[in-house]
Amino acid sequence: MAELPPSVRAALLALFAVNAAAYVAFPLLAVKLATIDQLPPSQTGAVLTVFLVAARGSQMVAGPMADRYDPRLIMFAAALSRAVGFMGLGLASELQLLVVAAALAGAGGAFEPPVSGLLAAQPEPIRSRAFAMENAALNSGVIAGPALAAILVMAGTQVPFLASSLIFFLIAIRVLRIRTDRQPPIAHEPGVFAHARVAMTDRRFLVFWLIMLPWWFLFAQLSMAIPLRSHALAGAGWVGVLFLANGTAGMLSIPFVKLLQDRIGSRAATVAGHLCIAASMGMIAINPSPWWLLTCVVIFTVGETMILFSTRLILASFTGERTRASYFGLYAGSWALGGAAGNFVGARVAVDPLSPGPWLVFGATGLLAALICWVVLRRICSTTESVFEKSVVDGIAA
Repeated sequence: MAELPPSVRAALLALFAVNAAAYVAFPLLAVKLATIDQLPPSQTGAVLTVFLVAARGSQMVAGPMADRYDPRLIMFAAALSRAVGFMGLGLASELQLLVVAAALAGAGGAFEPPVSGLLAAQPEPIRSRAFAMENAALNSGVIAGPALAAILVMAGTQVPFLASSLIFFLIAIRVLRIRTDRQPPIAHEPGVFAHARVAMTDRRFLVFWLIMLPWWFLFAQLSMAIPLRSHALAGAGWVGVLFLANGTAGMLSIPFVKLLQDRIGSRAATVAGHLCIAASMGMIAINPSPWWLLTCVVIFTVGETMILFSTRLILASFTGERTRASYFGLYAGSWALGGAAGNFVGARVAVDPLSPGPWLVFGATGLLAALICWVVLRRICSTTESVFEKSVVDGIAA
């Protein structure tokens, strides 16, 4: 990491802190809403969907704005919003207040597109190394957050949420010191919408946006259906263990995923990732054991790492010099729509967390998504993607 520019190192450190702070509280949110606040499944799903839609909707706006204005201001506002939101989620128990708090916490998702734009703007081989370190930073946050939460939750369910809020306040203060090199607006077409319009009229991007909806539907179960089943099997403490395993497995699988990218490419790796997700979801139905669930989460994580890494390479191949954050930001809309559907469906698992039926449906969804990706990605990923992908993998290997 020492060879990266100071601005990139600072942004990656901030990204780690953001993810760690979020995972101090977020893994416990579904459990808190369903068991402590005693919301029915429909209201639990509604609160989590508000969080998700606010997070991805804010990214869709933040991406084009980061291409046009100072990205540090967007990162500051995002961290501050998430600080207030997580405090509200920890202290509130009424539905109306929880919805407002979820919207504020979700709006903090605007922090990510400016960072992605900053990394994508770097020349090779710095860009490839930065993307690799971004993956490591995110997974490190998934490890550190639940580990801290496992300790804090012993003092009370509200404590992890308040700790998360404090960390986000500190991030907001610190982020303004990050140095960035701003790009001028697109010539003869100034304004935020000029940047967004480029992505929104790119047919390849729009098709890619649509075919990734099933993935985000399944990804939502990591924070909805899986924690609810875990709580039913072994209590709230096991939820933190699962997220700790998710982060650790993600870190350990990065070298394998890089090797796979080198051997089969981003398109095939995306399909392989969906097959892992399908297998892990279907396997959950076999055995009502917390240790079996942990094993399935590890398999899920390997597939998750494949998909997240390979799809970012594919997405980056679509971007232009001054529209990087716009593409990454608008792609969050796919997460919002697919994840919202996943939240509402996943919340129904609370009615009977040990039923095998939902997990078989999730597994079948993963298989269908793998087939769709196999057919469609071959048509929308041009030779440009292959050249970019090779440069990234070569840079990582160096």
